[in-house]
Amino acid sequence: MKLKHLAVSIGFFSTLFLTACGSSDSTTTTSTTPLKEGNKIYENDNFSLQIPMQWETIDKSSFTSNVPAETIIGFRNHVKSDLFTANINIAQKEVDSTMPVKDFAKSSLEITRNNLIGYQLVNEKEGKNTYSTEFEGKKSASEQIIHFKQLHVINNSTAYTITGAYLPNEDESVVNAIGEMLESFMLK
Repeated sequence: MKLKHLAVSIGFFSTLFLTACGSSDSTTTTSTTPLKEGNKIYENDNFSLQIPMQWETIDKSSFTSNVPAETIIGFRNHVKSDLFTANINIAQKEVDSTMPVKDFAKSSLEITRNNLIGYQLVNEKEGKNTYSTEFEGKKSASEQIIHFKQLHVINNSTAYTITGAYLPNEDESVVNAIGEMLESFMLK
C-alpha cells in the first residue's frame, strides 16, 4: 500500500528534478484545437495541452535517473534561474478504475505533506472528473520555497497528475502560463 501511495506523489517530485534535465522537442500542432497566440500544442495518443512556444519540451528519453518512472513528459521555462526554473510535468499511473479522482488527489497531497518542509495547502477544488490543488513547501531546509499547482485526472484506470512548479515571486506571466497549461490539458 505504501508503494501505491508513494507513486501518487511522483509528479510532485519529478517537478523538482526537471530543472536539470536535457531538452527534446516532440510537439505537433493541430488545427482542431483553438491555439492561443504564442503557444504550441503538445499531444500524444492520450492527451494534449498548450505550452508557450519558447518553453522546452523534455521527453522521457532525456530524463536523468532521479526522475520517477511515472513521469512521461516535462516542459521547462526558457528563462533559466539559478534557484529554480519554472516547469510542468505530467505523470501517468495505473489505478483502480473505480477510484474517485478526489481520493487519488487527497492521497497524493498526504504524501506531499509528509515530504515537504513547511508544507502549506493554499487551495483545492473539485471539478467534473478533475481535482485541482495548490500548495507550497521546500524539499530541504536549505532550498527555496516552491509553489505548486496540480491537476489530477482519472480516465478509466489511468491517472494523470499534471504538476506546475515555480518560485513564489515568479513573474506573473510565467504563473499565468502555468495556469493556462493546466487548464488546457485535455484527454483524447
